[in-house]
Amino acid sequence: MIKTGQRKKAKYWGSFTVKKVANLESPILCYSKEIGEVEFMPTLVQIDWETSPSPDKNEFWFPYWVKIKGKEKYGQFAPMIGQNGLLQLLQEAIKQDFFDKKFLINLSNSIKTKIE
Repeated sequence: MIKTGQRKKAKYWGSFTVKKVANLESPILCYSKEIGEVEFMPTLVQIDWETSPSPDKNEFWFPYWVKIKGKEKYGQFAPMIGQNGLLQLLQEAIKQDFFDKKFLINLSNSIKTKIE
């Protein structure tokens, strides 16, 4: 699993440091007809680029791991996650101050507009 403070390198984009990591309290249990039960462990990671690849900073990363038949493997493709898992990751990220006040206000306004 990924840890705060780790230095990493992204192909084409350069080096970055893991700033914060939001994990679920427990893995999401999934089932595949081909391989049986799978533990899905998505994360939301805030990173700090050595040189940011875009003006928006690209500072959030969604790596994940799966445990299949007792073996943990890093996910290679874009993760697919349900509402409950995504909500838990966002709640943990908010608790850890991943997002600035402006972002949270805009998110709150979007939610209020949608549910009214």
